[in-house]
Amino acid sequence: MRLFFYLFILVVAICYTYIAFVDLTFFTNRGRMGPGFFPRILGLAMVIAMLLVILGDIKKNTLFSGTQDSQYKDAAVLIGFSLTFGVLLMVFGYVVAIPAYIGATLFYFNRGKYVTNAVVVVAVPVVIHFLFGSLLNASLPHGLWW
Repeated sequence: MRLFFYLFILVVAICYTYIAFVDLTFFTNRGRMGPGFFPRILGLAMVIAMLLVILGDIKKNTLFSGTQDSQYKDAAVLIGFSLTFGVLLMVFGYVVAIPAYIGATLFYFNRGKYVTNAVVVVAVPVVIHFLFGSLLNASLPHGLWW
């Protein structure tokens, strides 16, 4: 199971990197960073990271080990949270979707640490807003209602 997961992530990373190298320019005509600058770096980092993980598991002989039943449940819950996040992001925007996703994920996976979870649920959206919305002047999804 682990091998198939790693290979799937590796194929996705290779496809992402291919698109970054073929479709996006590295520099603009003026010599500034183009739209393909960071995706190329990110894509190469993902491919290298997955290759290192696969090689590390081959070295430890854990590449073909199975997973426990509880891990399937956790993976299914996380997939459900992620799909719900995508819908919330399109409908309500980042203001609602990010805290809801982080809060639900932390409530499920980090039970009992309510103060830490609350701080993270408040801090991450604020940091995302100031980093991307203000500092980088990137457009954040506002949803259909905004």
